[in-house]
Amino acid sequence: MAKRFYEAVTIAEQDDGFIVKLDAHILKTPAKSPLVLPTQALAQLVADEWQAQGDEIDTLSMLHMRLVSTALDRVAGVMAQTRTAFAAYGMSDLLCYRAENPDPLIAKQAQGWDPILAWAESQLGVVLKVTHSVLPIAQAGEAEAKLKQLAGEDAFRLTGLAHTAALLGSAILALALDQGEISPEQAYELAFLDDLFQIETWGRDDEAQVRLDNIALEIKAIARYSSALQQ
Repeated sequence: MAKRFYEAVTIAEQDDGFIVKLDAHILKTPAKSPLVLPTQALAQLVADEWQAQGDEIDTLSMLHMRLVSTALDRVAGVMAQTRTAFAAYGMSDLLCYRAENPDPLIAKQAQGWDPILAWAESQLGVVLKVTHSVLPIAQAGEAEAKLKQLAGEDAFRLTGLAHTAALLGSAILALALDQGEISPEQAYELAFLDDLFQIETWGRDDEAQVRLDNIALEIKAIARYSSALQQ
């Protein structure tokens, strides 16, 4: 890890957005692109991550910095492909694949997931089929097209959506979190319902719990990122 080379972290506004400064140095992406952010709130999240670093810079601890860098260095140049990748999570969405047994898990999935799919249909216009088979099912092309449309034209938001969908295994949950329909805690509980059911049934595995705890923290960080984009 690189040694910390700066003392103060500040943000400043310019004509095209907000920048972060490490002392007098303007922060750039790993590809050396200017790190110009669309909202002050997002710039503050990035600044806070840099300010929180100790004597050594741990880039893995800076999720918001990674997301904005990905948006500028990668996603901005491949928007159509990223929308397609995001929509693909909807075509094999976690919420559509239900357990065949046991009955308590079947009931938990229906109770947790059915309302989100109903919301997606009524509020987003995305209709997805549900199966109790392990075999993949083909979703309608209209659903894929709608998900691409909902992903939008903003590289920062699309980066967050794509990252969230990959983390949760669900484009629908990613959109629900982005639009404030569910909280980070609800997103975690819904996306990892099966894991939590296994823990409830068979007991806690410490290694698995650490993984889940880290994911829960990442979901909260993504929610902060999404909220900051909208301020």
